[in-house]
Amino acid sequence: MSKAVNLGSVMEGIFAIAVGLIMCESDAPSRKLSVGNVNSIRRQVGDSMYTRAGFTKVLFRGKQFRLKTKGSQPDYVPDFVTVTLKVSLKEGEVSSAFGKKYFDNTKESVIQSLISQVVNSSTKYKRDLRQAQDQYLLNNKPEKVDIVIVADGVGGELSGRDLKGDVAVNITINGTPIINRNLNFSLKAGKTPSKTISNESPYRSMVRINETFKLGVDTKQYSFLDGQARTPKEKYEKVKYITMFYNQVLDRLVESFKVGAGSAKAWDFLKKAAFGKDYAQVVSIGTGATYESSIEYIDALQKRYPILIAERAPGKNGPNVKFIIKEIDKPLFQIRFKNRSKILGPEEASISELKMMIETEKIFKQPSNWDPEVGNIGV
Repeated sequence: MSKAVNLGSVMEGIFAIAVGLIMCESDAPSRKLSVGNVNSIRRQVGDSMYTRAGFTKVLFRGKQFRLKTKGSQPDYVPDFVTVTLKVSLKEGEVSSAFGKKYFDNTKESVIQSLISQVVNSSTKYKRDLRQAQDQYLLNNKPEKVDIVIVADGVGGELSGRDLKGDVAVNITINGTPIINRNLNFSLKAGKTPSKTISNESPYRSMVRINETFKLGVDTKQYSFLDGQARTPKEKYEKVKYITMFYNQVLDRLVESFKVGAGSAKAWDFLKKAAFGKDYAQVVSIGTGATYESSIEYIDALQKRYPILIAERAPGKNGPNVKFIIKEIDKPLFQIRFKNRSKILGPEEASISELKMMIETEKIFKQPSNWDPEVGNIGV
């Protein structure tokens, strides 16, 4: 019987494999980015992937060069390059999508479509990877280059929510690490590209929003909401007071914009939620399209359109808050309260899901031909 998997976690591993194949820069058929080669490496994964040590595989070790003109001879001195893949993911979320029976999961048809999208799409992240290769392949110097592609889903949970990167490409040239924050990726995956950049506990999220926007809500009175609700009465109190807390914070949030105090803080809030302290590029993969965004793009968008307004949505009494770019009257992102709970009686409730979600709108997506030097904002 096929087993369920977490599609996002599975694609972290698959995306890391794809990036590794891109960085091989080799004519060897087994090292080209293709659906078959991605699946071949999926098949080789062992139980080590479910530990902190991770599954490690050397994808390439040897000389690399790039031909700048036609012909059989390299235009530049070859480099000695090693490309290593290191993946550590949670077994319960991905195990039936890797290993000898990698196809034994309920989402394999979707996974295959997502792999095809990764292989065939024309994206900025592929251009960034190629530019990173140019740094050592086209400088006419014989260098020792070590490239390690890391997807550390197991260790990543220990870092908290400040770091957003799911897959990182670490490059060392002659023993010196190269700092390139464009090689750090926050990955999203689904049948359609996901617009959700953060999915959090309502209590902790409201505390953070209250602090970020300096709203002055007394959060200590709600501190009991940070614990688990087990009994029907505890669940009732959680549903009642988390809704009260949520509405109090968001009402004050909307009010703060009426006096012009919220725009800069809202831009900063969005950047931290999307890109984190590690400035990870957002790559959201769907079966038919890939959306991307970066802090450089959002910085440029803010520079051109600095003023935001905030309003309850849908409608003036809606459960969400939408942030709209004032000058062009287009939404940028929203805070959404996902409340799947039910009051069953005077002191009884059931809870299926209580989450605070940050969701981006169409403007958040940077153009596929985005160039910071040109400043071609897609609005």
